[in-house]
Amino acid sequence: MTDLEIKNNISEKAVEYGIPTEYSFLYDDLSNNFKKEFESNIDQSKFGIPIIKFGHPNGNWLIVGTKKLAIKSEKLCLIGIEQIKGFEVPKSESKKAKQNQPDRMIRKFEYEVLTINNHNRNSIDVWLNKKVDYYGFWHIMIRLLNLKK
Repeated sequence: MTDLEIKNNISEKAVEYGIPTEYSFLYDDLSNNFKKEFESNIDQSKFGIPIIKFGHPNGNWLIVGTKKLAIKSEKLCLIGIEQIKGFEVPKSESKKAKQNQPDRMIRKFEYEVLTINNHNRNSIDVWLNKKVDYYGFWHIMIRLLNLKK
């Protein structure tokens, strides 16, 4: 698949998963100022086409591209899609969610932090807004990883 086909496929799924939300948007809908600043910090030929920006109330954000993820917490970090091994909910996040929501069927909507593991045994935590954004990001990434195979 081409980058444009991947972007269109993921964008369509993002809308099905409830994007845009209060903190997350399709990249095309972001302000031109944000896009110019972001694109000046990446090599677009290696990043691919930016698709979705997931934000968090604490100011952290993550942009899903067709070739890489851009994760902004204290600094901007890029990770290649092909380097991603999997995702997991950190134990501390599970404990916090268990306290906030005893009903385990609803608990998944309490998570805010997701750990992305990559093949070189490194991991990075990303902050996502609870509920729709967290759920949407998880499933969009699974779809993106499958499309990249």
